Amino acid sequence: MLKYGLIPCIVLLAFTIGCSNNNDESGENKTNPNTQPIHYETDQEQKDRLNYDEPSIGERGGYPQSEQEQVNDADYKGGYSDAFTNKEAILLSQELQNKKDIIQAQVAVTDKRIIVGVMQREHTDHFAVNKIESTIREILPNTEKEIIVYTDDIHWDRMKNLDARLKAKNRGDDLENIVEDFLNMKN
Repeated sequence: MLKYGLIPCIVLLAFTIGCSNNNDESGENKTNPNTQPIHYETDQEQKDRLNYDEPSIGERGGYPQSEQEQVNDADYKGGYSDAFTNKEAILLSQELQNKKDIIQAQVAVTDKRIIVGVMQREHTDHFAVNKIESTIREILPNTEKEIIVYTDDIHWDRMKNLDARLKAKNRGDDLENIVEDFLNMKN
C-alpha cells in the first residue's frame, strides 16, 4: 500500500521540477533585455534628477531692447540742452554729492525755485531735508528762491513712522476725554 501512495508523489514531484521555468542554477530571475522598468516623474523631478537649470536672462540673450533714437544727442559744446541745468544747478549738485549722507543729488533751477532730488544713505539724520536747505542757503546766500527738496523712500518711511508715533502719543489724551464725556452724559 505504501507503494501505491509513494508512486503518485514521485510522479508529481518530477512533473513539478520538469515544468519549472527556472533554467538558471543561481536562482536569479533574468529580465527580458527588450523591456525597461516604468518610472513616473514630473518634469521638475526629471530636471532635479538630471541637474538641469533653466538658462538665465543673460544666457538667453538678455531682455529685448527698444529703439531709442536721438536719446543722447545733446550739444554740450553750446551748453546743456536742458534749460534747468545751469551753473547754479551744477554747483549745487556737486556740493551736495560731496556730503557723506548723500549718495546722489540732482538739481534743477528755475527763476522762482530750486528743486533738489536726493538719494540718501540708510542711516541718516531725521532732519536731512532741513540740513539740505541750509546747505543750499550757505552755497547761494543771496538767493530768495523757494527751495524744494525731494528725498527717497528712507526719509518718507522715517517721517511716516514719526507721524504714527505722534498720533499714538496723543491717543491716550483723546481716549481720556472720550471716556469722561461718556460717563458725564445725561440721558
